[in-house]
Amino acid sequence: MTIALREARDAFETVAADLSAFLDARTDEDLLARSRCRGWVVADVLAHLHLGLSEMITGFAYRVDAPPDTDFLTYWSGYPEPDPDAAVGQIRFARLLASAYGRPTGLLDHFRPTLEAVRRFVAQADDGCVRFQGHVLPLGDFVATWVVEIVVHHLDVLVELPGPTPDLTLAVRTLDGLRGEGDRPADWDDVTYVLAGSGRIPGPKGYPLLG
Repeated sequence: MTIALREARDAFETVAADLSAFLDARTDEDLLARSRCRGWVVADVLAHLHLGLSEMITGFAYRVDAPPDTDFLTYWSGYPEPDPDAAVGQIRFARLLASAYGRPTGLLDHFRPTLEAVRRFVAQADDGCVRFQGHVLPLGDFVATWVVEIVVHHLDVLVELPGPTPDLTLAVRTLDGLRGEGDRPADWDDVTYVLAGSGRIPGPKGYPLLG
């Protein structure tokens, strides 16, 4: 199963524009608000996501002719079991990184141009494969994984702050592919599904689905 580059590109532009609008409305006080991620305020989540987007840029530099060994579903299902000790280090690292700025909004001066650079890379990309984190992915699938990453972290920062829900279409499609279409509690809306699928709230056996 794979995602066409055009579909992934359109989805990425939608969620990136949503995130950009969210960032433009933020104050120092906003970035100190609680998030859904244990141990992190909003600024910490954004510091973590900024590192991820920077890493995404390096993916575009590693175009390869090798056949793909991973798609937008197996990328998530192939994650190793989380290491609690490593998780504590990652939590602390993001907090220390975000706190290094004189004001919380100083982080946004780095985040915004990185996000805009990634939007350009995605908009100008053509078909092919990239090597990323030891995998070879078709470019559409590579972009699709980052659509899901952005959506989940966008939901993370909406606990205490106002803002519209990001477009969940591709995140829901990913979860359906991992779990099976229709295999979710009937009373769950898409937000609940994505939050449970990403481990933000408890779910039934087999959840979370995203590494």
